Amino acid sequence: MKDRYSGTQIALHWLSAVLVICTLSLPYAQDLVTDLLGGTGNLFTLHKSLGLSILLLTLLRLLVRARQGAPQLLARSANWQRRAAGLAHVLLYLLLMAMPMSGLLFGKRPVELFWLVSIDPLPVSDATRALARQFHLTAKYLLFALILGHACMALWHHYRLHDSVLRAMLPRRS
Repeated sequence: MKDRYSGTQIALHWLSAVLVICTLSLPYAQDLVTDLLGGTGNLFTLHKSLGLSILLLTLLRLLVRARQGAPQLLARSANWQRRAAGLAHVLLYLLLMAMPMSGLLFGKRPVELFWLVSIDPLPVSDATRALARQFHLTAKYLLFALILGHACMALWHHYRLHDSVLRAMLPRRS
């Protein structure tokens, strides 16, 4: 039984974390970065591009996890704790895929992927667009809560339980 994630899994996890934080922060930092990016349109182009990158990265993470597996870090934990951790991870992965897809659904203009490739809006009804927009705007709060809970639990394992859960996702020290 392995006691830590692979280097690839660790790199993908932390790259995802950075991209998610940047993507979630952009709309809130609008006043600070709009001029730097050359306007509101470019801010949302970057937001959407990062979101689609997170979608692709999440699919890659799931593929890597399916091939490489995951360490059984909670093997000695209570059954309810293993279930709660599993549910939280499933919800995180689902939101990391659903949020970019809902963002694509509610847009009426083409999405410029890093100003290189244009993706036409999907042909959906106005009601579907409204539902996707509401989901996108509401789900971000669930994502905030899950990320906060995920980080808090990692720190709780490290500082309170003194187990290897957090160390299993940190790069090895040389």
